Order: sequence, then structure tokens, then C-alpha cells
Amino acid sequence: MIAAEALPWASNSLQWKYRALDRTAATSTSSYVLARLRGDILSAYFKPDAKLYLKVLTERYNTSVAPVREALAVLSGAGLVISESQRGFRVASASRADFLDIAALRKHLEIPALGLAIARGDDRWVREIRRVYDIFSQLSQKAGHDAPISDAWEAYHREFHFSLIAECGSPTLLNFWSQLHDRFDRYRRLTLPSGSYMAGTASDHEDIMEAVISRDIGRAATLMSDHIQNITDVVLEQYVE
Repeated sequence: MIAAEALPWASNSLQWKYRALDRTAATSTSSYVLARLRGDILSAYFKPDAKLYLKVLTERYNTSVAPVREALAVLSGAGLVISESQRGFRVASASRADFLDIAALRKHLEIPALGLAIARGDDRWVREIRRVYDIFSQLSQKAGHDAPISDAWEAYHREFHFSLIAECGSPTLLNFWSQLHDRFDRYRRLTLPSGSYMAGTASDHEDIMEAVISRDIGRAATLMSDHIQNITDVVLEQYVE
């Protein structure tokens, strides 16, 4: 399985929905196991540094060893899993230094991609951004309460950010961004389990969207930089090593 096929949340991320975790909606056992394991790591069901035992994973996902090994290999390449020689696999570690590195790199990658997409995007791209935002904004209205953030919110939050840069013209950049976004979101979800923490940043998305569809590259870049930094600051305030 080549990387593009192995990463359903990468260059074809707009097709990635929370419902893909349903086994009946998966295109194969391998894609189902990959989606489930990725989701379990991002949601912190499997904590940082936790051992990933084949027996536990095959029982949890009701599958054979081969799809599990395949998913572990893919997620190792994506930075979410660590392969230890002769010692199996474990979830990637977490630290403030690593998060700061990821946050800085996200800015360096996402903001230029946003400018490229604004310069290249057509009317169909604008319609897609609006479509995704309309769904996401309805879910975001609930972001101020103290219940855990829903899988649907997570899926459409990610999809909204991807839609903004989808027309940047570089599948390689989108693939790197997708992996980086997962690693950034893992820290957010480890640190901010409650929807109330997202209330202050949820309103940023509409401003970013309006700047993007107005083709204001400078304003869009500033708003996106501030948005990423605001979330970074909130995570760091709550982060305990």
C-alpha cells in the first residue's frame, strides 16, 4: 500500500469523515484498522508512550495481525507511533518542547499554503469552503459548554482547515500538513478535553474564511498565524508534564 493510499486523511482529506470509523463504511479492513488506531491515539485512548501490543489491538479491532502491523507502520511514518527494535511499538512521547516545535512548523507550512491556495483557488473551491464552514459553524455553537468535544466537531474542524489550503497545488505539502495537523491536534486533545476551552478560538474561523474568500492574502495569513498561536498558548497554559 503506497503512502497516498495508506493515509486516507492526507491528500484526499476532504473525503475523511468521522463516519469512516464505521467498519461498514471503510474501503478495506486495513483502512478501518488504520482509522481506528489513529483515532484512538489522537483521542488519547492510548496515552503517550503506551505500549501497543498486537494482541490488544487485534482484539480491540476484531482483526488479524497483518492489518494491525500495516497500520502501525503507517502511523510510525506519520510520527504518531514509535517502532522500537525488538521491542514492538509504542505511542509517540509528548513534551512541551515537541509541541512548540510542531506549532512553529505548522505556521511555517500552513500559512504559505494558504497564500498559494488563495492565488490558485477557483469558485468551486470557495463553495467547498463555505459548505464545510456551514456544517462546522453549527457544531461550533456548542463549543462553549463543558462536555467533551465531539468526534463530529473534530472531523469538521480538521476538514475546514484542510479546505482552506486544498488548492495550494502541492499534494506533498498537503500530506505533510495532514501529518503535522494530527500531531498538533493530539496535544490539543490531550490537554483540552472540554469544549469550553475552544470557545475563545472558535470565532476565529469565520474571520479567516472571510479573508480567504475575499482573496486578502495578508489578512488571511495574519489571522491564521494568530489562530494557531492562540491555541498554542491555551494548550501551554494547561499542559502538565
